Amino acid sequence: MDLSPDWVVGFVDGEGCFHVSVQSHPEMTAGYQVLPEFVVVQHRRDIQVLYALKKFFQGGVVRVNHADRYSYRIRKLEQLERICEFFMNHPLKTKKNVDFRKFRKIILMMKEKKHLSQEGLKEIIDLALQMNTTERPALEKIKSALENG
Repeated sequence: MDLSPDWVVGFVDGEGCFHVSVQSHPEMTAGYQVLPEFVVVQHRRDIQVLYALKKFFQGGVVRVNHADRYSYRIRKLEQLERICEFFMNHPLKTKKNVDFRKFRKIILMMKEKKHLSQEGLKEIIDLALQMNTTERPALEKIKSALENG
């Protein structure tokens, strides 16, 4: 299955997700690890699309997500940089483009090692809290802990 850039943009607009989580990690400089990822989830019957995306983006993994759902995920920073470059050259058409641009800013900050400082980490958390539509109590708790010392 060969995918065109326009098809990928439309598909990711509908099915993709740019997500950033933060986890406690005492060995990290700021005490936390930033975990950005690009994800597309599909029913098992459409798994070939996930493998086509993996081929198209030349990286990532396809794995079981939940029950009969599979996910295509990219977590490596250098591969996420390529994803960002693709979507800068081929912009998303929906509100997902707003989330993508925040995601890209986080990736650029990580490339500059800003996630290793408390100030940079706070800025990343603020951006991540603005992404997607669900509440993020775990991120709010980390943000509060950073602000209160």
